[in-house]
Amino acid sequence: MCTYCNDKNISIGTDAYYEEQASQEEIYLEETEEELRMILEFDGPSPLRSESPDQQREQAAEELIIGDDDPPLSEETVKQILRMTIIVRDVDKNTL
Repeated sequence: MCTYCNDKNISIGTDAYYEEQASQEEIYLEETEEELRMILEFDGPSPLRSESPDQQREQAAEELIIGDDDPPLSEETVKQILRMTIIVRDVDKNTL
């Protein structure tokens, strides 16, 4: 019995398995990327390019906080959440 032949067959089988997995992963990632691109394109007008990323992030945070079906938050609660967002952003900047 040829143990080298068996090892070679296992190696070839393993390589084929990993190639198939990588191929499936690539297809999945491409499909997901396309779905996300479509969502972004049809989600409405893009934010103004004149806004800084920080301004865009703050506006998005406000929309997430205020723009849902939950009962409205008080003005003070919104201010507290926005302050926490700014603090977290500042901490992130300092850790980079």
